[in-house]
Amino acid sequence: MESEVIDYYEILQCDRNATLEELKRNYQRLALTCHPDKKISSEDNENFLNIQKAWTVLRDPQSRKEYDALLSCEEHRELLLYDSISVPDLNYNSCSSVYTYQCRCGGLYSVTSSELVPPKTYVECNECSLSIQIDVPS
Repeated sequence: MESEVIDYYEILQCDRNATLEELKRNYQRLALTCHPDKKISSEDNENFLNIQKAWTVLRDPQSRKEYDALLSCEEHRELLLYDSISVPDLNYNSCSSVYTYQCRCGGLYSVTSSELVPPKTYVECNECSLSIQIDVPS
């Protein structure tokens, strides 16, 4: 049985590129609205626990990075995979600090070093619907 990854950003009503301050502000607002001391339904309690879990994961930079990688993997599970490569297979441009890889369509796969999250990172071509899987060492 497949389990779907819970979207903690959705729970905190934030975008994925939200700052820590935005995440914290939404966490505090949402936690107040369904705190167990203020509500009595089991649904409110479950919502509060989900909000608490989302904040615990997203407030820590390392756990947020790992969670973002997990979300990315989940989203890209059904992508058209062109190739599976490792970091040394990528071309590195030191001026722009971007790794690239040529697609068979002539387009490019581009990724920064901060986007390369172990164990795997998925990148879409800038010209077509193909993707690559990059095996990233821990």
